Amino acid sequence: MVLSVRRIPWASCLTLGAALAAACSGSEPSVIGTGTGAQGGGQQAGCPVGLAECSGKCVATAVDPANCGACGQACAEGQVCSSGNCALECLGGTTKCGTICVNTANDRDHCGGCGQACAVEQVCSAGSCSMQCTGGTTKCGNACTDTAVDPANCGGCGKVCPPGEVCSGGQCGLQCGGGSTECSGKCVDTNLNAEHCGACNAACGSGEVCSAGQCATVCLGGTTKCGGKCVDTDLDPANCGGCGVGCGPGEVCSAGQCGLACDGGTTKCGAECVETENNPKHCGACNKACGPGEVCSAEKCASECGGGTTKCGNLCADTKTDPANCGGCGQACAGGQICSAGQCALQCAGGTTKCGNLCVDTKADAANCGGCGQACAGGQVCSAGQCALQCAGGTTK
Repeated sequence: MVLSVRRIPWASCLTLGAALAAACSGSEPSVIGTGTGAQGGGQQAGCPVGLAECSGKCVATAVDPANCGACGQACAEGQVCSSGNCALECLGGTTKCGTICVNTANDRDHCGGCGQACAVEQVCSAGSCSMQCTGGTTKCGNACTDTAVDPANCGGCGKVCPPGEVCSGGQCGLQCGGGSTECSGKCVDTNLNAEHCGACNAACGSGEVCSAGQCATVCLGGTTKCGGKCVDTDLDPANCGGCGVGCGPGEVCSAGQCGLACDGGTTKCGAECVETENNPKHCGACNKACGPGEVCSAEKCASECGGGTTKCGNLCADTKTDPANCGGCGQACAGGQICSAGQCALQCAGGTTKCGNLCVDTKADAANCGGCGQACAGGQVCSAGQCALQCAGGTTK
């Protein structure tokens, strides 16, 4: 989660609490960072998570033009510091506001656009100022954060991971689990993260998004471009059913609708509806994360995929129907296309039905039972196109 980049006067340091006490070590302002992890200078014991000590001050070397990538590495006039590198434009889905790169989705000073500041009591959530955090994030102080991966608020506000540890699945540890990769002290999904697209520090250019681990101008594999990210609007609580449609506190996004429970054969894990059969973060049950190099196959962590699926990166994919891996790993279908029998096409074949960006069997698909969008309730199965508690017609649950 990318936090705000702000210049904070000495007087206001007194209100920030013990977590930032080290940042207030002098009379000059300090740069409060992005949470992407300090590069070069390294995180120091006296600085909050994500900051490095440079000449007695806590700074974010990922965005500070005076200490870009490492202490004392100043950017030239007209350049910005983006992901720890000096450049003429901002990378990784951030926006140039003045001389700094910010994430307008959660920056209180630039919420939704440069210079659009939120009121004192408000937070910036999904690019809008509000009193509460939406989209599955948690209000910690005056910021909205993802406590599943934020090392400064791991599993809850103010729960800081020790130096050298990362936050994965809301737990501090030495390694990233659940199919994520450690990049600059944070666990990220390199398939979708524009700052680390396909690999750590491989930032996408201005106007580009990260789709299936590749930088592009459009989203592939059945995802939708919302701001600077490719998301699944069927499951993303920050973009549920459409871009910018954030679910409220306690709600989840299921089949593109905000609600209190998950439908369509998915399970509620925190603020997400997930398929525990193949989700490496929640394999077989909520918060059962697979280890590094492992995948989730048939609700069990393993080194190889079973059930006719193929190991693509950190996921087990059905290359016959997966629009992100159609016919083979990394072969993503273009926007508007679906994957049918391992081929990208505009129509579904083999007796399946096009529902959104997928070809499904409406006789057996719990998310589209009898027709697209007709999701079965939790605990139910789809049998012969009808939602029920038991399977019929000689089939087995």
